[in-house]
Amino acid sequence: MKDLIIEAGRNLKTILLDYTEKDGSNEGLREVEPYSFRIKNGIEYFYGFDVKKKGIRGFLIDSINDIEITSNTYNPRWDVEF
Repeated sequence: MKDLIIEAGRNLKTILLDYTEKDGSNEGLREVEPYSFRIKNGIEYFYGFDVKKKGIRGFLIDSINDIEITSNTYNPRWDVEF
């Protein structure tokens, strides 16, 4: 999963992310601009801009179910750290 996120970020391509929330819900596929990974309190997060929600989001790596790189490009809003 991380390799696909890194590949997309380096090529400035969005990803479709299938993600399960902490409460067990799943909103379906989200289009996300990849930006970085961070470790917070010993837990690794992926940070990306959710295109539909128009905001930066932190995603638990272990809660990502599937990733698909799209053909959609983006102009970075911040530094892409891959």
